[in-house]
Amino acid sequence: MLGKKSRLIFISILVFIYSLSVIGQTNRGGITGTVTDPKGGVIPGATVTITNVGTNRKTVLTTSSEGTFSVNALDPVVYDI
Repeated sequence: MLGKKSRLIFISILVFIYSLSVIGQTNRGGITGTVTDPKGGVIPGATVTITNVGTNRKTVLTTSSEGTFSVNALDPVVYDI
């Protein structure tokens, strides 16, 4: 059976571990995609504009050499791409 001090340390460790998992959670998300032409070829250097429909705030990106783009930490709302 654990002593009072050992139980307190054990509980403190559990609370610490639990708090780490809570800190890592967020309600934000991201959008990732690939810009292609009608034949399926990638388009490097294309301009992608992601607009928050509610605020009209725009995020402008340029696709990579593989035609991909990615934006993180977006609010969970409706976007126009």
